[in-house]
Amino acid sequence: MPNLQFTFSLITATVLFCGTQAFGQSQTGETIGDRIWIWGHPAGVYNESYLAKLPKKSTVEPVAAADSMGVRNMIFVRYAGKPAPPFDTYYVPFQKLDRVYWSLVGASGVTSTDEREQVFRLAETHENIVGFILDDFFRSNATGPSADPETEAGDLPPFEASLTPQELHALGQRQVRGRRLPIMAVVYTGQISRRAKAHVAEVDQVCMWTWRPADLRDLEGNLGKLEKLVGDKPIYLGCYMYDFADSRTLPVELMQRQTELGYRWLKEGRIQGMIFLATPNVDVDLEAVAWTRNWIARVNNEPFDGRTSVSQR
Repeated sequence: MPNLQFTFSLITATVLFCGTQAFGQSQTGETIGDRIWIWGHPAGVYNESYLAKLPKKSTVEPVAAADSMGVRNMIFVRYAGKPAPPFDTYYVPFQKLDRVYWSLVGASGVTSTDEREQVFRLAETHENIVGFILDDFFRSNATGPSADPETEAGDLPPFEASLTPQELHALGQRQVRGRRLPIMAVVYTGQISRRAKAHVAEVDQVCMWTWRPADLRDLEGNLGKLEKLVGDKPIYLGCYMYDFADSRTLPVELMQRQTELGYRWLKEGRIQGMIFLATPNVDVDLEAVAWTRNWIARVNNEPFDGRTSVSQR
């Protein structure tokens, strides 16, 4: 005859476990915050350009900016030669972050053999560097209509880019701390085309950026076209918190639209992360930044069950 007390206890424990799984714990242990990134640059790099018309100047350093937004992961990109290599001293504050991608190709598509070697050397000695970013990689118009790779007509030459597919392939074979780290390429919506295919084939991940706020109306269609272009490669959604195209503030409703779409796609498994740009504009009293900061605080600890865990990248 079964032990009724034992059976009852077992059933109770099972119900409690299932209830815990259903009401608040991710099976992977991940949270939405694990999939949120901030785009980082050295302090003040926009002050004399994109932010020149604003009454307040930015002074915040990248890691402090991430802290102010409640973000633990950063995509860091060198800007106009800053910081200068070697990067070890500059990197000290970054050690508190969970995960960092560092640029092999910096802002405006700038790169060099020496810079890339310095980046690999930095990654070798810092466990929280988990990947690399290629910024402004394609030398092609960032705006304009995207193309459907399945119907795009003609014999199209590859885009010019900061590196050739062969150079990308060689970088992809580099071992860091005994393993390969993923390489992510920036793709603007105007660059979604078969002309990007040869280069995209040699990277591990892509992030999609919409340069003109007006083009956010096409965000859903553009993601579908990018999915056709990259196949099963992980996609990250880039979200500007400022209108860099016209050097003016971004309406909160557009910030909300791209963020809430990204959140939905993240939960559906269509994208693997969201990247908010950028650290040098989080301390200049922008409404879109304040809205984003509040949104991150609301969702940061929410359990995440997605298609790919962070540890499997």
